[in-house]
Amino acid sequence: MNHRPLLITDLFKGKQAFRDLISKSQEQHALLLQVRRLIPAPLNSHCAAAIKKNTQLVIYVDSSTWASRLRFSVRDLTKQLKSENISVERITVRVLIKTKAAVTKRGPLRKMTPDNASIINQTADGIADPSLRAALKRLGKHGIKSTDK
Repeated sequence: MNHRPLLITDLFKGKQAFRDLISKSQEQHALLLQVRRLIPAPLNSHCAAAIKKNTQLVIYVDSSTWASRLRFSVRDLTKQLKSENISVERITVRVLIKTKAAVTKRGPLRKMTPDNASIINQTADGIADPSLRAALKRLGKHGIKSTDK
């Protein structure tokens, strides 16, 4: 038995709606590649998608900084697209909204034991550098405070 996974194009080959979606996706990807080729080097890698709606082209970028920079070159891009026989009257630049990553829970904070605080304080007493000694004394106080609670 051959258990090779099917490609998504093979899976939806017979369905007209899925064929239309795949075709539309391929057209949008080809348009994105054309737009990236026409946009200057630092901007082109930040273009995430390009969608054409009638005579309007919507370009999605990954941050507001790159969107602002791209808006300055919209007129030149419109002329370049017209020279490549892509009829565009208006170009809109939008920022692609990123989804927030799941917040990971932190474990409980470790408390300094009184023994460790005493070791740090003893070490601080033997150090000649006053700033390092003061820092170690402050650190040792955290262990003493945690025992009072």
